[in-house]
Amino acid sequence: MTAARNDLLNDVSVLSLRCFMAVVETQSFSSAARQLRISASSVTKNVQLLERSLKVALVYRTTRRISVTEPGERFYDQCRDILASIDGAAAVVSTKDIAGSLRVTSPPSFTAAVLGPHIHEFLTAHKSIALDVLVTSAVPDLVRDRVDVAVILQEAPQSKLAHFLLGSSERAICASPSYLQRCGVPMVPSDLMSHECLSGRFSELAETWNVSREGDWEGLNISPRLLSDNGDLLRQSCVLGAGLGNFYLFHVKDDLENGRLIRVLNDFTVMPKNIYAVIPHRQLVRPQTKAFIDFVRGLVHRNPEPALDVSHRN
Repeated sequence: MTAARNDLLNDVSVLSLRCFMAVVETQSFSSAARQLRISASSVTKNVQLLERSLKVALVYRTTRRISVTEPGERFYDQCRDILASIDGAAAVVSTKDIAGSLRVTSPPSFTAAVLGPHIHEFLTAHKSIALDVLVTSAVPDLVRDRVDVAVILQEAPQSKLAHFLLGSSERAICASPSYLQRCGVPMVPSDLMSHECLSGRFSELAETWNVSREGDWEGLNISPRLLSDNGDLLRQSCVLGAGLGNFYLFHVKDDLENGRLIRVLNDFTVMPKNIYAVIPHRQLVRPQTKAFIDFVRGLVHRNPEPALDVSHRN
């Protein structure tokens, strides 16, 4: 560590460094304050303290936006290294139980099939953590809504926020025996266009069903008979014979095993989706956040996709 950096650390606090990094990453003093759970005036004072200590402007402020100066960009890289060292040292010497509150979001299907049956295990292991779980299909604004961890199921990250890959989930197109008896079995993906389909919502549109055979992916823009952002509504409707649905395999595992649903297009692959934990700030991973991410990753790998011999052979 250089002498200049030593002098700086004598003058400012770790909080000042965290405030500056949060301002750079959110491009807003108010958003940085929400992320750090302190007042906006405190964020401003800490950034100003850094600028006075360094004798250089780190950010430009206008009424509409924040921009980082060239010295600010260089200092940001130094801050990242400093805080990584501090957080690493704290993790090594800390022996006390993790305590505090944690707000997380999780999609309904993942919550019902994976998280819900085991959440008591997390609470038992971490008796000093108060957990606030928001079950929603929407992707939250982590800073505005003060979310610590969002569990997201996507083919690829759609945000520049820090994300951790927890695993992947195979998908299955399936229908009830009564529906297949009434409407027939699709033999190739294009047959789906003439079937009654039940689809998840992507924004205001139905999600694209991506299917492949030997690596050639085909995107099917189906016209759904039923469109919803709630996977369990779609699953229940599918079980009752309303149409064909494209589901996460963990969500319909029991229905497939018990014959309530039958998997179709067995010779084709439906594009899987990855399971991510998204957090508002990579450099500010609270111990509660890390504990929850590790817990969910363990659940995903504890429950591998089943090898089900229940598919409808075409």
